[in-house]
Amino acid sequence: MTASYAIDVQDPENTAGRVLPREIASGVYWLGDCMLWPAPQKLEHSYTATFLVAGTQGSVLIDTGHPKDWDVERAQLDKLFEQGVAPLRWVFPTHPEVTHCGNLGRLLDRYPDAEAIGDMRDLHLIFPQHVDRMVETTVGDSIDLGDRRFVFVDAVFRDLPNSLWGYDTQEQVLFSGDGMGFGHYHGEEHCGRFVEEIDELPIGELSGQFLEYALYWSRMKTLEPKIEQLNRLIEVDYPTRLIAGAHGSPVSDPEGTMPRVKDGMRQLAEKFRLR
Repeated sequence: MTASYAIDVQDPENTAGRVLPREIASGVYWLGDCMLWPAPQKLEHSYTATFLVAGTQGSVLIDTGHPKDWDVERAQLDKLFEQGVAPLRWVFPTHPEVTHCGNLGRLLDRYPDAEAIGDMRDLHLIFPQHVDRMVETTVGDSIDLGDRRFVFVDAVFRDLPNSLWGYDTQEQVLFSGDGMGFGHYHGEEHCGRFVEEIDELPIGELSGQFLEYALYWSRMKTLEPKIEQLNRLIEVDYPTRLIAGAHGSPVSDPEGTMPRVKDGMRQLAEKFRLR
């Protein structure tokens, strides 16, 4: 049976762009918008989020947002910089996919003092006009924003081989790119909220659904080693108080919420387990 909806999947008045930016930790701003898609049960949103980490000497933007959101994102950045947030020095695409790097050229054109940083493989082919402003980095490297450092960390859940995640040492925020993504429902005032601020969101079901469609390899291998690696990352290597992914509501209580996310991963593994 084909699902039908009373509303078109383009509905910009009811997406996150109307309520963002939001400061989710001191000097950490959530920007971007949602894209709508017809899920099996009801219309869902998937964030196309970016995050700005601002220090005293400069800011880094994590991911660039989807090209369709450029007007929204540009206005959000203008608002923050007009309020005195430190100027943009770095743009960090977590990997070269359209929702994560699609606005890189526009950002570098608009902010001539900024540089792109990360694993730059392939990006020189997509944005050849900006090759001289691409800075290669790897796991363990960091940049100084003045009063805080931003560290490039290994991506536990990779969409592409050159995926990287990021970590803000001051507020202990993990920026997980495609990792820990899950949707939220249209028309229920879920946009722009922490997952813990949304009552009765089926996190396990939605996180498993996101993995199934966005990270196709997750259907074909056990996820337990990845879950163990994630536990070590957020509990030992980089103690994490907040998780900010590009495609899911920010997690402000990892201890309480992450078990539900991991349950969704395990449900997916069971769904595709060979019998």
